[in-house]
Amino acid sequence: MAKRKSITSTNINVPANLTSHPFYGYTLDDEQLNLANTIWNPDIDIIFVNAKSGTGKTTVATGVANLLVQYGIYQSIVYIMSPYGERKQGWLPGTITEKSSVYFEAFYQALVNCNINPYIAINDDSMVNQKNGTGYITCITDTFLRGSNLDNAVIIIDEAQNYTTPQLKKTLTRVGKKAKVIVIGHDLQCDLEDPSQSGFIKYIEHFKEKEKAAVCTLTTNHRSWISQWADEIS
Repeated sequence: MAKRKSITSTNINVPANLTSHPFYGYTLDDEQLNLANTIWNPDIDIIFVNAKSGTGKTTVATGVANLLVQYGIYQSIVYIMSPYGERKQGWLPGTITEKSSVYFEAFYQALVNCNINPYIAINDDSMVNQKNGTGYITCITDTFLRGSNLDNAVIIIDEAQNYTTPQLKKTLTRVGKKAKVIVIGHDLQCDLEDPSQSGFIKYIEHFKEKEKAAVCTLTTNHRSWISQWADEIS
């Protein structure tokens, strides 16, 4: 995904697709554009993204999610991560925001890439952004999802290869009727002690034949030749 000169869209109508959209000044490759248009498609409710490192998967998903909110199609964005390296997150000191913020760095970077100030757009325990009317993004780990109802939102489930099947089940069963879900992962970079416990591919297989579901892949690593070559080892 190459950066190009920023262009400000003056369209007031919702575009049919994002093929000609300026997309925050980025030129999307064919796979990225297909992902963007798949997320944008109103007939698709859930998209699974199986993508290699450096393919821009989180930035594309975040950018399209933001456009869906800015065009008034959904009210908010919910970003969900699993603290796979720390199963006792609830015992960590601090507020929910303080317990969880370490897991959201990649999403913060994606927001910045899309010219979104995370410190204004993200709701936190202080309620300042909510009171100011600037907050429309919620970041949470799956640890605190039980009992939640995720509705009228674009839901991004990131690093999904590190969710066990029960964790993904808990997360996906929180989804309400008016929601779009983007499940992002890479089946070859699972950090679970037992990768066979990952629910990512299992849920891709579970959903792939459903009418309003789609599966996208990204294969081009744009990060660096070091990142590209490192990813080739088996």
